[in-house]
Amino acid sequence: MSKTKWLEAIKVSRTLYVGNLSFYTSEEQIHELFSKCGDVRRVVMGLNRFKKSPCGFCFVEFHTHEQAAQAVNLLNTTHFDDRDIRVDWDAGISEGRQYGRGESGNQWRDDFRGDFDVARGGQGGNLLKKIEDEPDKQVYVGKQRNAHGRFGQKSEEEPAAKRRRTEDDEAGKSRGVPGHIAGLEGFGGGLPMSFGAKAPYGYSEKGKGKGKGKGK
Repeated sequence: MSKTKWLEAIKVSRTLYVGNLSFYTSEEQIHELFSKCGDVRRVVMGLNRFKKSPCGFCFVEFHTHEQAAQAVNLLNTTHFDDRDIRVDWDAGISEGRQYGRGESGNQWRDDFRGDFDVARGGQGGNLLKKIEDEPDKQVYVGKQRNAHGRFGQKSEEEPAAKRRRTEDDEAGKSRGVPGHIAGLEGFGGGLPMSFGAKAPYGYSEKGKGKGKGKGK
């Protein structure tokens, strides 16, 4: 969805994204909290893609846009079930979006983090590693190369940019180019991949990733 279409959709949306939830927070708890702001039509729990168990986010749909707006204004950053939750607009849920997209089946944020969070499944996947001598940069060391930035792309399609990176990697190895990092083929000749500010949840432009978070 383009930025323009996403902005148009949220002007009339009745759906909210709720992130940074505990894995143990129930649908009933969420329904009770959001019902304080209006008549909740449904709660769609975010699930681990493989286990089909809650993984720390959900979608809440109200009957009116005005009720949803009140929930954003009143509940965003609320301390709920021992966590500060994120409540933001969503353009509308579609089948498949209720599942985590990370390698573990949870959200990418839990695959990337390296800390231990008992309410978010314990130890994080630690799939972002700092580059030695470049502490401000990180590299993704998981198995799904580039998948975190191309969720909507069909697996059989290989973009030209990716083909060029692969060719550059192979050429770098054959020439013994300094700085080439073994095992990180597909990352532009061993250059680290930076992870900066996230785009608004639900919005992505072609070729760009989208972030979400409670997910904060």
